[in-house]
Amino acid sequence: MNFTIMRKKTLISIINIWLNNKNNIKIQTYQKYKNTTQNYIENSNIGNVYISKLNKKRIKQFFIELDENKVSKSIQKTIFYIINSALCFGYNNNYCKKIDLNDIKIGKEKTKIDILTAQEQIRIEKYLKNNINIRKICVLLCLYSGLRIGEVCGLKWKDIDFDNKTLEIKRTIQRIKNDNPNIRSKTILIESTPKSESSKRVVPIANFLVPLLKKLETNGDYYLLSNSKKMYDPRLLEYFFKNVLMKCNVKNKNFHILRHTFATRSIEAKVDIKTLSEILGHSNIDITLKLYVHPSIDLKKNSIENVVEFMYPYHKTS
Repeated sequence: MNFTIMRKKTLISIINIWLNNKNNIKIQTYQKYKNTTQNYIENSNIGNVYISKLNKKRIKQFFIELDENKVSKSIQKTIFYIINSALCFGYNNNYCKKIDLNDIKIGKEKTKIDILTAQEQIRIEKYLKNNINIRKICVLLCLYSGLRIGEVCGLKWKDIDFDNKTLEIKRTIQRIKNDNPNIRSKTILIESTPKSESSKRVVPIANFLVPLLKKLETNGDYYLLSNSKKMYDPRLLEYFFKNVLMKCNVKNKNFHILRHTFATRSIEAKVDIKTLSEILGHSNIDITLKLYVHPSIDLKKNSIENVVEFMYPYHKTS
């Protein structure tokens, strides 16, 4: 296939060729890109534009419209990655001209991360510690380690080192769209490795949780939450968590708020950023800093007063 022929193709054609040539990605990542392409690009005002007529101005306008339609920054980043990668692939294979998208800004300014208040957290903890069971323990585990929902659903008893009071993140469970025509269900559960190399990690277990887990320990090959070799659906844990919130008179929030709450509380408790970053499984501390470190005006005032106090002896002797 040469450039002359490809000029008659649309952007969506280039994206599909790029996507079908990505052989080294996980099935859930492939489906994420495929679904995003179908939902946001395929029928958009640039999806069916001929590649020969596509330019940076049209792509910029597309992202402005996504912003106006309140498409989340996270989804916009995925859309940008798909378009930019597909265009780079097309250029490198002489399918299309080069379009540099490096200066396109994605999404609006980041909004403040939602977390549980200290009072809400205390109410939830009190409820969870009463008539304890494995689901309650796993919610507490996420609240005191920042595990993602797929990671805690993927935990097996053999992943826990009771002697060292740690657990190892080796796998994650997700529900994805089913593309197998031989299976009637629209979605299926899959087990895969964590989302990145840094997500494969050893995480300390809070001391108060160790005996609670030990008391319920069973077969090493069993998942904690299903107490069997059958995968546990993250949606079930999400439903359970929402029920906990309702019983604790806390406004409805998604399960991921436990991760945000743990990270924020760690910052408040002056946990070292590098340590926190590794516990969360971030690839670098910049991600942790951007997400969770937002100094308050009081902290800024204290910082200035600390500088004044530091300089005071010099003023006194001058």
